[in-house]
Parts: sequence; structure tokens; C-alpha cells
Amino acid sequence: MVLISGPIASGKSALSRAVAAQLEEAGVASAAVIDLDLVYEIVDRGPKADERVWAQARRIAGRFGGVLLGEGRAVVVEGGDFGTEAALAEFESELPPEAAVKLVLLSVDFETALKRARRDDSRGVSKDRAFLAAHYATFRAEWPGRDVLNLDTGSASLAETPRSVVDRLALPP
Repeated sequence: MVLISGPIASGKSALSRAVAAQLEEAGVASAAVIDLDLVYEIVDRGPKADERVWAQARRIAGRFGGVLLGEGRAVVVEGGDFGTEAALAEFESELPPEAAVKLVLLSVDFETALKRARRDDSRGVSKDRAFLAAHYATFRAEWPGRDVLNLDTGSASLAETPRSVVDRLALPP
């Protein structure tokens, strides 16, 4: 199981799909992608601002990921709302004990993120400079003592980053 986190427009969705595709190409297993934002929207269609709903979405994503792992699938989870050890623990508490989560943290400079957000027709408020600036000023991911692969998606291409993640998994030959 791979968990990809990072700020808005850092490339979480694109990278998660690319990692899943590379895992399948490598013959590891059928791979599933869980998007935490979509899980939140299943629980609550309102603005994504309620921490109780985020906590519920993280636990549901963990349970869903556990089911998929139990069916022999590789799982890639993506979402920006895993930034604290407590948030990560909510997700992991629902996984089977043997599940090993590999953490990937994305970063990108603000101007690149703004350009990405503005090119994406599916984005709403994240296209707004002031909103995105406030998000970037406050986004932090802190997982003390955890092995984390840090990737700057502003300097690495989408062709390079999935390979970095898959290589980090140390898959058996």
C-alpha cells in the first residue's frame, strides 16, 4: 500500500494513477486508487471543511484499502489530508495489522501549483490565488520517525516520479 500526500496541485492524482499503472505493468497485482477527496464527497457533499468528516473519510479509506489488500490488490491512496501523525493513525487503524504503508510526500512551488490549478477545469476555489496561497502557507506534513519518500513534482517529470515510488517499494524480482 502506498499513501501519497501533498498540498493542492502537487500532482497527487496524476502520480497515484501512474504508480498504479506501473505496479500493474510490473505484474505485481491489479492496483486500485483511492482518492480521499472522493471518499469525503461520498460522506458529505458540502464544502470540504469539516474535520470530523475528514476523520471519517480517512477511516473509511482505511477500511476500503484493507478490503482491497485482502483481495490481493495493490492499493494507492492519495489525499492531502493525511498531514499529521494523528490523521495517518486514523487511516492506519482500519488496516489489517500486516499492511505496510509506504509514505510519499509531494511538494511543488506555489507558482507551479497555481498554474496547474488554473489549467484544470475540474478545480473550483483552488484556482484562486489567495485561497491557494493560504493553503500553501499552512500545509504541513509531519510524520515523525516514519520513512518518507519526498518528491518535488515541480522539478521531476511525471515520467520519473512513478518509477521513484515503485523502486522505493523494493518489490521482489
